[in-house]
Amino acid sequence: MAETLAVKRRKKGVVLCCVMAVVVILFPLVSPLNDEGKALMSIKASFSNVANVLLDWDDVHNADFCSWRGVFCDNVSISVVSLNLSNLNLAGEISPGIGDLRNLQSIDLQGNKLTGQIPDEIGSCVSLVLLDLSDNLLYGDIPFSISKLKQLELLNLKNNQLSGPIPSTLTQIPNLKTIDLAQNQLTGEIPRLIYWNEVLQYLGLRGNSLTGTLSPDMCQLTGLWYLYVLGSLFMFLCNSFSDVRGNKLTGPIPENIGNCTSFEILDISYNQISGIIPYNIGFLQVATLSLQGNRLTGKIPEVIGLMQALAVLDLSENQLVGPIPPILGNLSYTGKFLTLICYTRYLHGNKLTGPIPPELGNMSKLSYLQLNNNQLVGGIPAELGKLEQLFELNLANNNLAGPIPENISSCTALNQFNVHGNSLSGSIPLSFRNLESLTYLNLSSNKFKGSIPVELGRIVNLDTLDLSGNDFSGHVPVTIGDLEHLLTLNLSSNHLDGPVPVEFGTLRSIQFIDMSFNHLSGGIPEELGQLQNIISLTDVVSPQILHYLLEWCFSILNNNNMEGQIPDQLTKCFSLATLNVSYNNFSGVVPPSRNFSRFSHDSFIGNPLLCGNWVGSICNPCAPKSKGIYMRNASLCLSLFLYPLQMS
Repeated sequence: MAETLAVKRRKKGVVLCCVMAVVVILFPLVSPLNDEGKALMSIKASFSNVANVLLDWDDVHNADFCSWRGVFCDNVSISVVSLNLSNLNLAGEISPGIGDLRNLQSIDLQGNKLTGQIPDEIGSCVSLVLLDLSDNLLYGDIPFSISKLKQLELLNLKNNQLSGPIPSTLTQIPNLKTIDLAQNQLTGEIPRLIYWNEVLQYLGLRGNSLTGTLSPDMCQLTGLWYLYVLGSLFMFLCNSFSDVRGNKLTGPIPENIGNCTSFEILDISYNQISGIIPYNIGFLQVATLSLQGNRLTGKIPEVIGLMQALAVLDLSENQLVGPIPPILGNLSYTGKFLTLICYTRYLHGNKLTGPIPPELGNMSKLSYLQLNNNQLVGGIPAELGKLEQLFELNLANNNLAGPIPENISSCTALNQFNVHGNSLSGSIPLSFRNLESLTYLNLSSNKFKGSIPVELGRIVNLDTLDLSGNDFSGHVPVTIGDLEHLLTLNLSSNHLDGPVPVEFGTLRSIQFIDMSFNHLSGGIPEELGQLQNIISLTDVVSPQILHYLLEWCFSILNNNNMEGQIPDQLTKCFSLATLNVSYNNFSGVVPPSRNFSRFSHDSFIGNPLLCGNWVGSICNPCAPKSKGIYMRNASLCLSLFLYPLQMS
């Protein structure tokens, strides 16, 4: 019996030990949060808009912070090594408690709405390799404590509201490969020691208010590469000092610029760089040379025509003078990014003179040619018709004369053709019907004459057609009504006659029609009232686009010889935002519609027989009239002004 009791006691002891062991094992799982867990909770407390995105950050019901959203822990030490809360629409500030996460290697809070300053305590995260706080609303200085992060390789603070200078201590971070401080409000000069960082691969400083000059030391950045996006979302690596655009850098381009032979992109556009373009810039091996939007003077160095790696040349919006060097036509890109780059030549917005060199037609892979806003003379070289890959040709606002060469229609990839503001003459080439990719055609403010060819109606993708300010005559082609994608039609200030085509009622996408200052006759087609049927496009356009189209619809028919009544059907075109039929021969009563009440009286003046509520109208009760005229129009006044009372 005694033995049995002893056995039972031993069993109870064993069970008690097992229970205690289980409690000991489970105790850490139900114990209060440790320091890192408390730090995470302080970070959550400093945020707002967390209700739906950080639901599992709950120290009461889920103390396992390694399972929380965006938190990643080391499997061995159970310590937080990564915090990724990007693009969660978080607001509030960054808690100083983030400095208690000493083992963090990565912090990614990009794409939120965080405000306040970057806490100094972030410098305590000494294991940090990646710090991305971009695309927020952070302000204040860049804290010097960041220079304590000796393991840091990527620092991305772009698209915030940071101010003050770039800390020179950033150069003390030995492994820093990427610095992106673009699109902030930083001031002061670029620290010169940055140029001597041998491991730096990306330097993003665009869109700040940095001052000072371009340092000759920039050629020391022999290891620099740059993530570059051109036109579409392709990316490639390249040695580059390209991302200082949009600051306030002054002074000349350094004379030793030609020594920067490792650069493959040089973009110093939109600064205040002055002086001439140095001759030895031609020694660069860059694929992109962009000096746009500065204060450069002098001539374009002919040596640029020897830069065989050059794919993008942008010298626009400067004060360059002289002729376009014909040797530029020798440029034929042969670099390793051959299939990725759009070949472009931007020289617009200068004071260039002389003719357009025919040699430009030798650049067979050219996609964009912008020579607008200069003082070029002569004709359009027929050789440009050899540019089969040309996407945009902009020659607007020069002093060009003569006809449009027929073989321009050989540029079958042409999407935009703009010769506005020249003295070009002749007729529109019938071969333009072959430009099936054309969406934008602007021949305005020239001396073109003859009839508008019906063939224009075959350019099915056209969304903008501007032939205003010329000497076109004859009827408006009914085939224009076939342009189902047309958004803007401007035929004003010509010598067109005849009626407005009823086919215009099928222009479902139209936003703007201007046919003023012609000799058009007849009435306004009732079919124009069908333009309100744009709502039938709900199945093929997004509601946002549809709303935009419904908001903007203009019809300008003033200063013609049109007659008849304003059709009631136009009152159904609720998208009609502006209507101008002044100085014609319209008669009758302006339709009594709330839709028409938005139009000013100036939209109807100059029609002696048109009745409306404005000074000088034949039925305005305030205007002086003879008794006979007043009695003759009394019924019109009643119908126009008393009808709403009967309805109320």
